[in-house]
Amino acid sequence: MHRRDLRPWLPLLILAITVGVLFYRILVGEVLFWGLPSLQFYPWRWFAFEELGDGRLPLWNPYNGAGSPLVANYQSAILYPPNWLYVFDIPQMMGIIALLHIVWAGWGMWKFTGALEFSTFGRGVSLLCYALGGYTLGRLGSFPTANTAAWMPWLFWACLRVLQYQQMRDVGFLALYSGLMLLAGHAQTSWYIFVALGLFALWYGLTVRRDIMQNLQGLLLAGIAVLLGVGIAFWQLGMTLEFLQQSQRAGGVSYTELTNLSYAPLRALTILMPHFYGTPADGSYLTPDTGVYFEDAAYIGFVPLVAVAFAITGWLKWRKFLTVSVHSAFRSVPFWVVLSVVGFVLALGYYGPFYRFFYDYVPTFDNFREPVRWLLWPAFGLSILAGIGVQNWSRSQRAFFWSRLAVAGGFGFVGMAFFASRAVEDADKDVIQVFVTALIALGSWIAISGILTLTQPNVTPNTSAGYWQLAVLVIVAADLAWASAGLNPTVPNDFYERDLSMSYPQGRLYWFEDYEREVKFDRYFDLGDYRRARDRWSEVRTSLLPNLNILNRIQLFNNFDPLQPRVHRQYVELIEASGENSTALLRAAAIGQVYGPVQPNGWENDQQANAWVAQTAPPTVWLVPTMLWSKDDEATIEAMTAPQWNPEQTVILQGEEPVTTAGASADALGSVVTISERPTRRQYQVSSDGPAYLVMASTWYPGWQVRVDGEPATLYRANLAFQAVYIPAGGADVVVSYVPQRSGITIIVSVVSLLGTLVLVAWGLFQEPT
Repeated sequence: MHRRDLRPWLPLLILAITVGVLFYRILVGEVLFWGLPSLQFYPWRWFAFEELGDGRLPLWNPYNGAGSPLVANYQSAILYPPNWLYVFDIPQMMGIIALLHIVWAGWGMWKFTGALEFSTFGRGVSLLCYALGGYTLGRLGSFPTANTAAWMPWLFWACLRVLQYQQMRDVGFLALYSGLMLLAGHAQTSWYIFVALGLFALWYGLTVRRDIMQNLQGLLLAGIAVLLGVGIAFWQLGMTLEFLQQSQRAGGVSYTELTNLSYAPLRALTILMPHFYGTPADGSYLTPDTGVYFEDAAYIGFVPLVAVAFAITGWLKWRKFLTVSVHSAFRSVPFWVVLSVVGFVLALGYYGPFYRFFYDYVPTFDNFREPVRWLLWPAFGLSILAGIGVQNWSRSQRAFFWSRLAVAGGFGFVGMAFFASRAVEDADKDVIQVFVTALIALGSWIAISGILTLTQPNVTPNTSAGYWQLAVLVIVAADLAWASAGLNPTVPNDFYERDLSMSYPQGRLYWFEDYEREVKFDRYFDLGDYRRARDRWSEVRTSLLPNLNILNRIQLFNNFDPLQPRVHRQYVELIEASGENSTALLRAAAIGQVYGPVQPNGWENDQQANAWVAQTAPPTVWLVPTMLWSKDDEATIEAMTAPQWNPEQTVILQGEEPVTTAGASADALGSVVTISERPTRRQYQVSSDGPAYLVMASTWYPGWQVRVDGEPATLYRANLAFQAVYIPAGGADVVVSYVPQRSGITIIVSVVSLLGTLVLVAWGLFQEPT
């Protein structure tokens, strides 16, 4: 290889091969399922594209929580273009999309580091660290998080080009990437990326010696591009904002709940050695109760961490001589160091000294849970620094000395750890073995780093380091693949097939929440041992845990969505607090079968279903003869928990005070015939001997409208969480439908923004020089 550097396509090829080897089971037809893929993403998207196939927008999910917004559920990401591949109705497509985002993240890092003038070798190291690092692969099953993070290098690349060249096509690309990232489905990750991008733009404007007006113009164009990106996603953002205002998070999140997953300082040891506390891939993870493995993952490889040290020492050595043409890549070292350190400190959450202050006084800090997700900044910054550092990796006399010590020390470390493991008592062996294995791996990587330095060739005009660089990239890829092996278990694609032989519950099904958590996390999705759910995948599939019920079109009152209508959560809390005295509440919610140790009064045990069942199936829609108006939630709850309340005799209304009360007798109410029932439209033919109220055990939510005999009518909030409408004597034709509020203007903004962005891109491509 008669060249100083690698062939440009080799790092991307190594990435593709590593992804193929690590996830070959997906490529041969198996599917991702552990945790969120099966409990959220696939059921949501399968149902959404079933609706689209039937010619309807998937605006509403009728199968969970008595109904809940679907597209407005941000993490469903139905409007995200890559997810449209679900239209092929192939379960493994979910995994293919995830793998494409790994490659996309790597390609974006390749483009960005090229714009930063890294060598091919440095670009390859950064590419592998970010695309195959713990932050990306550990969270791969959390599709919105991983997919959003994949856009980060693309935004930085486009932003840098806007700041450098101020061309319209780059403004358009930055807008397009911003919009796509916002549609990928994770607001928290998007916000962290935008904040980092803004800091990078400010740093660039302050440190690059150019005319101040040029810098301001570049910053202005970048800001316009981001606003255009927000405009592209405006339809999605508008629906989600409305949902947030109606959700259980509308009043904010308490500090305790928000900082639940904070990065404990001792977790930093996993940045050096990812399996220091074991791994859930083989069931050896020691601390599932104090840290979720995939949330804490931020490993970028041991050799790249050594390269980070070389980046810092290189900047210290050359900081007075950095110019556009000399050591140009090292100019950005301080920014990436600061970004990484700040991200790490913020990830500490309640373990750190500042988070409480930020929560109380800095906007947005009280909106996003789990501070550990700030590790995105170190994951990105350290990946960049590793690519810079390999350009300062040389066989100097000092490096040669320390490398020999590292080789000797590393092998000595391995030997001591091995012999120590032999002396451990059997009672402690499993725990100690985890640490011993981690220390052996750490010693091995120390030795390997030293060997790589010692074997580095001296590059002259007639020699090449290409083969050595290739070996380093392969070793980095192998290290990262080893660290993430088994973290995304797969099962046969039969898992997502609809099982028509399952018995259907009478009425809705409900899991008492403590029992649901026990089954979900103790029996199946054990955070310390991913093998448990994999080995019992057929049990998981038939468990009817939320939201798996969607695949069988079984209605479940539980809802495992990140956002839920506030009125629904209030009702669930009321059921939980009432326990065995919840019979009336369950019937009012059309629940006819429950799982859990609590037996509602008057219910029977169905041993075959392992559940408690009501003596008679509850209706989902019915007429009541009497009405009680309530001024607020507190009064409603008091009336509903009164021992004498019967939901089939009295409906409790809130909101606009009714102009009339019902007057039909209980024995002569009439009947309700369901003419049609679709997720966003229901039609009933009601007959009644006297005035009455039609009660529907469907979630009350803004956007639902009702027409009685073709005329608009008031849709009341009934029984705290549901819907009701007044029916005049004799009966009526009732149509209830759902249309998100203000959807017209948000769609117009999105369409205009997208068209404007495409015009900018096309104009730039045809009119501006490359």
